[in-house]
Amino acid sequence: MGDYLILVYLLFALAILDLVVGVSNDAVNFLNSAIGSKVAKVRTILIIASIGILAGTLFSDGVMEVARKDIFIPSFFTFDKIIVVFLAVMLTDILLLDFYNSVGLPTSTTVSIVFEILGAAFMIGWLIASADGGDVVFSEFINFNEATKIIGGIFLSVLIAFSFGMLVQYIARLVFTFNLDKSLKRGGAIFSGISISIITYFLLFKGAKHASFMTEDTVAWIKQYIVWLMAGSFIFWGLVTQLLMSWKNINPLRIVVLAGTLSLAMAFASNDLVNFIGVAVAGLQSYWAWADSGMLASEYTMGALGGEVDTPMILLVGAGAIMVLTLWFSGKSRKVTETEVNLGRQGEGEERFRPNLFSRAIVGGAMMIGKATNKAIPNGTLESIDMRFEPVKVKKEVAEKDRPAFDLLRASINLVGASIIIAYASNSGKPLSTTYVSFMVAMGTSLADRAWGRESAVYRVAGVINVIAGWLMTALIAFVAAALVALILNFTGSWGAFGIAGIAGVVLIMSQRRFRAKEREKKMVDELVSRQLANIDDAIASSKKETVERLEGLKDIVTLSIRSLVGQNGDVLSRNLKILEKQHSTTFKAKGKLVKFVRKMGRGHTEAGKLYLTVYDLMEELESNAIAVARYSKDHVNNHHMPPSREFLDDMLEIDQRISRFFDTVSKSIDKLDFTNSERIAEDKRDLLDFISERLDAQIQLIQDDEVSSRLGTLQTSLLLEMKDMVAITARMLKLYTRYAYRPVEEK
Repeated sequence: MGDYLILVYLLFALAILDLVVGVSNDAVNFLNSAIGSKVAKVRTILIIASIGILAGTLFSDGVMEVARKDIFIPSFFTFDKIIVVFLAVMLTDILLLDFYNSVGLPTSTTVSIVFEILGAAFMIGWLIASADGGDVVFSEFINFNEATKIIGGIFLSVLIAFSFGMLVQYIARLVFTFNLDKSLKRGGAIFSGISISIITYFLLFKGAKHASFMTEDTVAWIKQYIVWLMAGSFIFWGLVTQLLMSWKNINPLRIVVLAGTLSLAMAFASNDLVNFIGVAVAGLQSYWAWADSGMLASEYTMGALGGEVDTPMILLVGAGAIMVLTLWFSGKSRKVTETEVNLGRQGEGEERFRPNLFSRAIVGGAMMIGKATNKAIPNGTLESIDMRFEPVKVKKEVAEKDRPAFDLLRASINLVGASIIIAYASNSGKPLSTTYVSFMVAMGTSLADRAWGRESAVYRVAGVINVIAGWLMTALIAFVAAALVALILNFTGSWGAFGIAGIAGVVLIMSQRRFRAKEREKKMVDELVSRQLANIDDAIASSKKETVERLEGLKDIVTLSIRSLVGQNGDVLSRNLKILEKQHSTTFKAKGKLVKFVRKMGRGHTEAGKLYLTVYDLMEELESNAIAVARYSKDHVNNHHMPPSREFLDDMLEIDQRISRFFDTVSKSIDKLDFTNSERIAEDKRDLLDFISERLDAQIQLIQDDEVSSRLGTLQTSLLLEMKDMVAITARMLKLYTRYAYRPVEEK
């Protein structure tokens, strides 16, 4: 009995972890629109979402969704087997959701847990039936018809959500245009009244439908007078928003977006939160039932779980508190939200996804259809429509980080559209995923708003395809992985459970470390591009400082690589290579964003813009040379090839010393923008290049005389060529700063 109690404790520990990773993924459902439109400060948005979560927790009836779906028949399993199923589900769910969070892709936590239960139950049920020597009748323990119905409904809702969001946004944009300051004065109160009334309806029938005050009589009364209630709500909110616009000049759409965020957060906590802890609660209740029975664990069947699995309120409140903390402190939660916001961004942005065959085909086909449609519509009508879809230009002085990804009208449609679909499905008993619906409504509104222009469409469509492919894989991976974990646990018992839990813990720690490293790199790149400089002189001062620091760093790493080759130290060479590759990745990403930085310089600073772009291009080449030196040396040493001759190694040490001095001289000139010694530096460059060329000639003669092996010849000539290129590129960098220092007077 003691062993099983320990496993129940393990279930609750896993439930806490599952809650953290689950919330990190699901938060995108109710944060995307508010954060993307910058309706308020992030702190304010999180406070409102937190209130919604805590309210939803208090209103929840604590019934596990899986029990409602009736896809799992516990009476087929004995206690010792049901614990295996529950452990397999929790272990798989944690790793699966953390993977999606790490790559920044939204997925459905309901779909994942449903198919994990199916997979684990399938495997254990098959093992039980096989052990009994009878035919396996899966319908005895799994309701595949219900599972198929759920999946069919979920993916049908994806198509409906996309189409609905696209249609409603198109109509709304035709009516209000992008110039909301003017258009909202005419119809803003009516639109806001309708929107908030829909959100209120959603809140009643989805967010608070399990509250204690929502008795059957109350629900029946609401349904009987729903038309009058909605009409009253429309009139009330219409008047309130009109008064706020008239007296306080408050944008009514801000109220719509914040109200929608509150209601979606409340609905999530009320309906989905219990899925993360429901399995652990079911395990605890199973343990209590078995302990009271006095029977062997292998003989006690779990018919007691055939009904609804109720979660104690104290556990719900605790889970709600953990969810709120995760919302505030989870970096992975922000990563998932960032993915959805960027895919719907109205203007230019960082395109995370690479185009693929499908995205190119879809965009190409859409362009052909668009051209054919345009021919059938009169030019005057097309011009009139185009004018209403013309975005308002954002002022240049508005910092990049302060610019909304889309406006409040689109954010409102995102929330209202998702609320309508979710509320309708909830009332009619149709299955769907709130994550899938929220995401596809947002993508539909993006398409209708022409956010996917020719410069970004192929990347955005590729992103949507990646997300949808991830959804399809969720069910498959969840089913197979949970089945495999259940198989292992069935034969290894508690030792296997703690072993896999330990492995899962290590995986989570490593995943978090990798995630933080990537975020640090991203932060470095973003800081470079987004920094606000007082004037062009500050920009150049920043550029030369960064150039000098990078040259110093490269000089030290190249020196260490050469000395490690001499000392045949493969470990140091491997570490050097990783450092260089990470630095090169940062440079490459920053280079891709520099156009934004150059744009901020404004007209009249051509040389400054050219300096910034070219310096990064040269730095990228220089780092490529340093990487090649480290890689050639590492591969040669780690493969245990014949080391170079002492004469060659002495030459390399001398070349490295001379290059280090050359780097120091160039760095000082750039740092002080003092180029009075340019002639001496040019002479040093010629002497150094001549020295390297002489050594290269000597190596070629050795190769022709067959005095060195092919591998050694390749290594030695490659190193000399890379070092030669480094000298030439550094000299070009100096020349670039010299040209800027002596630029025409009108650009100074």
